[in-house]
Amino acid sequence: MSDMRVPAEYFRGIEYVQISSLPYEQQKFIRESVSYKSIITILKEDEFIHDCLQYQHYLLWYENEFKVKNAEAA
Repeated sequence: MSDMRVPAEYFRGIEYVQISSLPYEQQKFIRESVSYKSIITILKEDEFIHDCLQYQHYLLWYENEFKVKNAEAA
């Protein structure tokens, strides 16, 4: 399996990913497995982005949840 991690986005020193911009398979699984308390909102250029996850949390999820799930399915 190739590495399907997405790169971080940056805004005012915050490294994050926007869940709705992830590949569909990751979007679906991350919404099922990440606590809503981990999802953050970022105000970027007068627009609220409600479905963000700090990049460090995304990487932990990717390594410990997503890769494991895909390895079990293979």
